[in-house]
Amino acid sequence: MILKESTVEKAALEWFGELGYAVGHGPHLAPGEPAAERDSFGDVVLVGRWRRRSA
Repeated sequence: MILKESTVEKAALEWFGELGYAVGHGPHLAPGEPAAERDSFGDVVLVGRWRRRSA
């Protein structure tokens, strides 16, 4: 069986969606974009989302 990255990514996004997480399109959240949620790609955790979810 050949496992592709896209297969794993799709399954993970579906799983997180079922858990109630919002799924966003990466380029829309990228640094420098109007909806950016990180200063650089080195910021792995979207802190604003995490804090809102934890509250």
